[in-house]
Amino acid sequence: MDDFLKLNAKEHKLYFKNSDCADLSVCRALCCKKWDIHLAHEEAQQGIFKKEALCAVDKGRCTQLKQPCPHRSYRLIKNKDGSCIYLDTQNRCTIYSSRPIVCRNFICDNGFTITPVCAPREDADIDAQICSFEGGLNLKVKYLINPYLKLKHFSKTKNSLRLEFRDITSCKTKKTDLIAMAFFKTQQEVVKFLNYFDGRSTLSAISKKTSKDIGEGDFQNLILYLIDEGILVGMCGK
Repeated sequence: MDDFLKLNAKEHKLYFKNSDCADLSVCRALCCKKWDIHLAHEEAQQGIFKKEALCAVDKGRCTQLKQPCPHRSYRLIKNKDGSCIYLDTQNRCTIYSSRPIVCRNFICDNGFTITPVCAPREDADIDAQICSFEGGLNLKVKYLINPYLKLKHFSKTKNSLRLEFRDITSCKTKKTDLIAMAFFKTQQEVVKFLNYFDGRSTLSAISKKTSKDIGEGDFQNLILYLIDEGILVGMCGK
């Protein structure tokens, strides 16, 4: 086992010293289970593989196959457990001799990245793109409404708001439900609020402008919703 595996703690990588898939008892075909197996354009056009279309913009399945789109790509269909459709119960590829190009070019000698369990040290360098932290937001950060999204529809129910955005880079509609946000009554109010995020005003300044209608706690919760949904983009380090 020690001759087969090598752990590089500094790189956070696990290396398999084997490239011919002779011993699957250790790796169990990890490369066929954890990632999308994308097809080259020519392979997708041949129609010999069981494939599904994906949208490169939102990573979801493409449902507009009748329309040409530069963001469309194809991957091999997966089983319910996430493994490749061509992987058998013994973790062996059933189309090994005619497998896709990406599979032919892959060698596990390059190593598999392992996500560290321990949190980074407090004195470690902080990525400039990290704009929020546990316990709240950094109110000094400036945010910009995602330039690819345009508000399409606003609807309100008893307990939530639904915002629908049109992604101008694809054919997708993005729907976001905001729970218990009663301070917006019309679409015009939503638009006015989103227009505050011009990349020039800090969250603190926007919070003061909206303090009459939105309390501090609700404001931070709302911002976190919008960040998580990709509606607001952080202008960190600017």
